[in-house]
Amino acid sequence: MKKIINQIVLYFKSWRRKRTLNDINKNLKQAVKNKQNKRLLLRYEITKLIHKYAKLDKDNKSKFIPLDLATIAEIKFQVDLQFGSEMKRHNVVLNNKLQVI
Repeated sequence: MKKIINQIVLYFKSWRRKRTLNDINKNLKQAVKNKQNKRLLLRYEITKLIHKYAKLDKDNKSKFIPLDLATIAEIKFQVDLQFGSEMKRHNVVLNNKLQVI
């Protein structure tokens, strides 16, 4: 009798645990999708700003004059000024070739 009661108690404990884990997984999946969407939107906004500021085409090549180090530093400063806190929050980095990673 004691064995049967213990099995019933263990069944309900495991059932409750599985249910809470399923609820947590549902919330985590949605949170991951939201964070990924925000990260992609941030990368798009940064790329759009770089292309507008430096007059770059899709391959990051200037249409008229190649970028020098001072211009690259100025563009990186502007990007950091506008999107710095969001970049840290979403773990987005801008490298020396002005590529968003």
